[in-house]
Amino acid sequence: MNELITKIKQNKKYNSIADNIIKKEIQRYIQKNKEPVTKKDIQILIKNVRAQLHRLYASYQTKKKSQIQLLLGKLKSAIHDNDSEKIKDCTNELLSITISTKERLPKYKEIYEKIFEITGKPKIICDFGSGLNPFSIPLINIPHVAYYAYDIDEKDVTILNDYFQIMKHSVDGKAEVIDLEYINWKKIPTSDLILMFKVIDLIDTKSKRKNKISEEIIINALNGKTKNVIASFATRTLTRKPMNLPRRIGFEKMLERNKLQFQTFSIENEIFYVISKE
Repeated sequence: MNELITKIKQNKKYNSIADNIIKKEIQRYIQKNKEPVTKKDIQILIKNVRAQLHRLYASYQTKKKSQIQLLLGKLKSAIHDNDSEKIKDCTNELLSITISTKERLPKYKEIYEKIFEITGKPKIICDFGSGLNPFSIPLINIPHVAYYAYDIDEKDVTILNDYFQIMKHSVDGKAEVIDLEYINWKKIPTSDLILMFKVIDLIDTKSKRKNKISEEIIINALNGKTKNVIASFATRTLTRKPMNLPRRIGFEKMLERNKLQFQTFSIENEIFYVISKE
């Protein structure tokens, strides 16, 4: 198993994804297919597991990711100089690194304003499947918010902790590696809201459980861990084509079945659900 993980991580796109995530995808592949015996079997397994990891993570990256440390250095200098324009420029550049954050960039302030109109301004935020979304913290416009980010990429988690250290004047932040399929809720802080931006489609397609993973997360979260869950879905494909059913009727029926309240709003490429208990 360790040898397979090492071979999969030889491709730099996947070398920072947590080993336990890759191990789980290998085990899923073997359950559906067979234990690899020949060299060809191993090559097919590696190809298929990498394809799944690409769908889960790598397809949302841009070529700018190598610039992060340089941009964090610029941000640190801008904060030291109290240069608000440079801080804004660095924030915009950091948010241009992944596809989803780049798409939201012109609308981030509007997104947070609409969320907070419904939920009130939070003091504590958890971000599940965060990616680099925490780089949008300056656009939240809340002084000294507590922000907990969770993702499968070890390098991203390290980067986010570096970012939180730089931003410590305005945010009490911490990032950790987490597998959303197996959350230890005792380790998740109680929060005012949990963000789940564009992660539900990714985590639900690989589940064999009776209830989808997202349903379990939302129910567990609203049973004492948070007041609101903010889930979002893409309304366009990665190739920019409009989806046939941008509004998630099945998801809405699940919320209604569990007697959960929700309100929706949309931006150009994304629909948001603000979910709470009745």
